[in-house]
Amino acid sequence: MGEAREIRATFVGAAVVATYLLAVVASPQVNASQFAELFLVYVSGSFALWIVLGVGFMLVSLFRQMRRSGSEPFLAEWARGSIAARWERDRGLSLIWPPLLFATLLASFNSFKQMVLPIAGYGWDPLLAKADRLLFFGQDGWRVTHAVLGSPQATALIDNLYHGWFAPMAIGVIVCAWLPASTYRLRTQYLLSYIAVWIGIGSILAFLMPSAGPCFYSHLVGPSPEYEPLMRRLAEIQAANGAPLSALHNQAMLLAVHGSDALVMGGGISAMPSVHNGLAVLFALAGWKISRPLGAFFGAYAVVIWVGSVHLGWHYGLDGLVAAALTCGIWVGAGRLADRFERPLFLSEGKPAIA
Repeated sequence: MGEAREIRATFVGAAVVATYLLAVVASPQVNASQFAELFLVYVSGSFALWIVLGVGFMLVSLFRQMRRSGSEPFLAEWARGSIAARWERDRGLSLIWPPLLFATLLASFNSFKQMVLPIAGYGWDPLLAKADRLLFFGQDGWRVTHAVLGSPQATALIDNLYHGWFAPMAIGVIVCAWLPASTYRLRTQYLLSYIAVWIGIGSILAFLMPSAGPCFYSHLVGPSPEYEPLMRRLAEIQAANGAPLSALHNQAMLLAVHGSDALVMGGGISAMPSVHNGLAVLFALAGWKISRPLGAFFGAYAVVIWVGSVHLGWHYGLDGLVAAALTCGIWVGAGRLADRFERPLFLSEGKPAIA
C-alpha cells in the first residue's frame, strides 16, 4: 500500500510538471537549446544540494543506529539495508523525484516568466495601484511601511530576509527526498502544493492578471508619481548604508534582460499574484504541521516577506494577500489528494483473495 501511494503521487506530480515543461518549450518564444542549458544548471545545483543534504541525513541515521545497537554497524551492510528499504518502499522514486521536480519546475518557470509572460503585457498595474490605496486607507502601501520601518538599518534587514527566501524555497523540496516513509502525507501535500504555486499562481494566473509591480511601473507601464519617490528613497537608503540593496541590484538586472533574446537565470518580471509570498505561506503551513513553534516562526517570516514585498517595491499589497489565500486553498486540496492516493484504485487492491 505504501509503495502504491508513493508511485501514484509521483506519477501525478511528474505528469503535471512534464506537461508544463512541454508547453513552455513548445512556445515559439523559448529557445530549446537555451532552455536545455538552463535546465542543466538547475539540475546540477539541485543534485549538489541533494547530495549535501543526503550525506547529512545518512550520518544522522547512522549515528541513531549506533546508539540503538550499542555498537558500530558494518557500514557496507548498513548501506545495503538502507538501499533495500528504499527499493522496497517505492523503487527509489521518492528519492529522485524532489531534485528533478525542483530543477524542471524552476527551469520551466524561469523560461515562461522571462519569455512568454511579457506577451500578456502589464495592464493590471493601474488597477492594482488603486486597490493598494484602498487597502492602506488612502496611502500607497510603501509609504506606510517606510513610515514605520523606514530606517536604513531596518530596510537592510528586510532586504536580507526577503532575498534569503531562496534557501527554504530550495531546501524544503530537497529535504523531502530524504524523509522517512512515515512522512508521506506531509511530503506529498508539500510537493503538490509547491507545484501548484509555481504553475497555477506564478504562471497561469500571472498571465491572466499581468502586472509589473511598483518598482517597474515607470519603465513598463507609464509615468508613476506614486512610485518614483519610493525608488529614490531606496537609493538614498542604499547610499546611507554604504552597501548595495539586493532589491535594487536585482531590479536593475531584471530590467537589463527584459526583452532580451537570451534566457537568463532568474529573469522575468511579474507581480500579481506573488509566488514569493505564496511560497512563504507554504513554508508556514508545512511548518505548522511539524510543530507549532516552527509554524509560528515561518508564519512570522511570511508576514516579513509580505511587508518586504511592498517595502522594497516588488509588489502591491494585494499581490501577497491574493497569493496567500490561494496557497491556503491549494494546501487543503493537495492534502485531500494525498489522502486519495492512499486509498486503493480498485476495490480488490490490498485485500486477500477469496478462496
